[in-house]
Amino acid sequence: MTTDFDVRSAFAVISDVHGNRWALEAVLRDLDRRGVQQHINLGDHLTGPLDPTGTAELLRQREMLCICGNDDRDLFAPAETLSPAQRFTREQLDPETLAWLRALPDTAVAAGEILVCHGDLFDAPYLLEQIEPGGVWLRSTPQIEASVAAIPQQLILSGHSHVPRTVTLPDGRLLVNPGSVGLPAYTMQTPFPYAMEAGSPHARYALLHKRERSWQVELVQVPYDWAQAARVASEHGRADWAAWLNMGRAR
Repeated sequence: MTTDFDVRSAFAVISDVHGNRWALEAVLRDLDRRGVQQHINLGDHLTGPLDPTGTAELLRQREMLCICGNDDRDLFAPAETLSPAQRFTREQLDPETLAWLRALPDTAVAAGEILVCHGDLFDAPYLLEQIEPGGVWLRSTPQIEASVAAIPQQLILSGHSHVPRTVTLPDGRLLVNPGSVGLPAYTMQTPFPYAMEAGSPHARYALLHKRERSWQVELVQVPYDWAQAARVASEHGRADWAAWLNMGRAR
């Protein structure tokens, strides 16, 4: 999918909202305060034990380029394979919202020079992170180069890991992960136990602006009422999500 986009103006990149309406509201208020009108959303919009319906309403009333994330796609898997968070989310959504989500593309190209992806459909679980028994590390330059070898765009936007990063390749291409709007930390058990941690409970996004032939990148952290989001997670039986939301840490 290719879409019109004006790189001469600043634009926001958000990702991994995960149904956290309170965090999304804070990010959108910050963008309105800055006068930023162009938005790119890298997926994983609604899944989580929070407020998927309210989040969907906010996202759908804003004009933004949205693509599909892994948790968006997984909502349409057989019911018996869904995780508790996916099952909760699926049960909350009306047919119109589900149809909107199902129609989202996996990738997009903006202004001919920006590749927009979630970050999961590569030759490794994460585009920028390496998962090892000893922890999570930034992947090596050759590994990242191999993953994006077929991508000609100079700017590659991806989310998925919830960890904000910028990586420059030797050929000048820039990779940006804005971090997560709505879930600053989480744990996984496969291929072995590991944790992704942003380190604080803030809602995160990236603000980009092209300066001549280079990109100016601002990784933004926005305060919001994360205690409220954590309370809702607890009420829905997810003490683990409550802890991640309150601290931005998983250990």
